[in-house]
Amino acid sequence: MTKPEHLTAITFDVGQTLLYPHPTVGTVMSEVISRYGHSVPAAVFDARMGVFDRYYTEQYERDESFWAEEERQHAMWIGGFTHVCRAVEIEGDLSEITHACYDEFDLASRWQLFEGVQETLAELKGRGYRLGVISNWGAGLEQLLDDIGIGHFFEVVTASAAAGVHKPMPEAFTRTLGALGVAPEHALHVGDHPTADIQGARAVGMDAVLVRLGGNDDPTAEGELPADVEVITALPQLLELVPEHVD
Repeated sequence: MTKPEHLTAITFDVGQTLLYPHPTVGTVMSEVISRYGHSVPAAVFDARMGVFDRYYTEQYERDESFWAEEERQHAMWIGGFTHVCRAVEIEGDLSEITHACYDEFDLASRWQLFEGVQETLAELKGRGYRLGVISNWGAGLEQLLDDIGIGHFFEVVTASAAAGVHKPMPEAFTRTLGALGVAPEHALHVGDHPTADIQGARAVGMDAVLVRLGGNDDPTAEGELPADVEVITALPQLLELVPEHVD
């Protein structure tokens, strides 16, 4: 990718692009279940997360539109947590436990920004870029971004469950760009998923950059990339790919 001319806006995915579960999903689940009298080490949960991955992949490949509805998205997470709890041999009624696990990930303390995210967003804002978010996420995303300290960088936050559209649907991108008042050819999308982020953005005429910032925990984030797609391994590398100021 050459430095795009006349770029005025940059949109971002969130999970595995700006932030990741902290310290691990297994650690969070281990801590939550301890409140209900169960003792399972975090390492045991982490070792069995493949159960969740298989469940999620099955749901995603069957009908990925669950991302566009809060109730269905919630049910997917509860189902995944239930499968993991069963895999570590927690018996009985799991409804309260799995709902508590779900609620835990609404807390900013359960997420960690990748290195350089704050600085990169601040630099892009300083260069005059208009910034937005397009993410397959629950309706609480905007509040989470505020709580973690980066919400003020974004003019528009499109969370799939709140907007009723999900990536890679064109509407997820065009609606965000419309709110920013920017044409697709003047915008760049940054994300970790070859289909949802790269193909989705390019289908509406945006440029796109793939990020691989560590152990991606999305089992569906595989796919063939066009040869000309730029791949970065640290978010500050984005600063080298875009003009130093907005024309």
